[in-house]
Amino acid sequence: MFLSLWGRDTAIHELMAKLTLPIGEGGLDSLTLMGERPVRLHLNRDRPGKRTTRTYRQTRFGSLLNLWLFDQCYQEPDRANRQCYAIFNERDSLQNKSAMPWSRLRDLMAYPLPNHWRPTIVQLLLEHGGIRMRDRTSEPVC
Repeated sequence: MFLSLWGRDTAIHELMAKLTLPIGEGGLDSLTLMGERPVRLHLNRDRPGKRTTRTYRQTRFGSLLNLWLFDQCYQEPDRANRQCYAIFNERDSLQNKSAMPWSRLRDLMAYPLPNHWRPTIVQLLLEHGGIRMRDRTSEPVC
């Protein structure tokens, strides 16, 4: 879904450049995160979203940037295929969990949906598989 990376200014810009280059020219299609157990992340090169912030201008290591990499399908709905994602915290209230699919559904539709249709439409979509819960990716996120 998303990845937050910290690094020196030049290293982050080099990584962003490699994510846009073709594979044959030194581009990347995966990253390996080193830790207790190495984790290989395969990147969807067609839809990467990137945001950078410079929070620490002068540190012992130079200027540090924070890079957020994410799949844009989690930010913008795919109106052509009528698909979208909603990410929420499991600790959110039931009211927030039921409001999110409705707001994302309204983003997808080519015509307006009145709010009083919400309970009926959401229930029908849940029953017929139009709205599906994905497997959890981490403990508090759904």
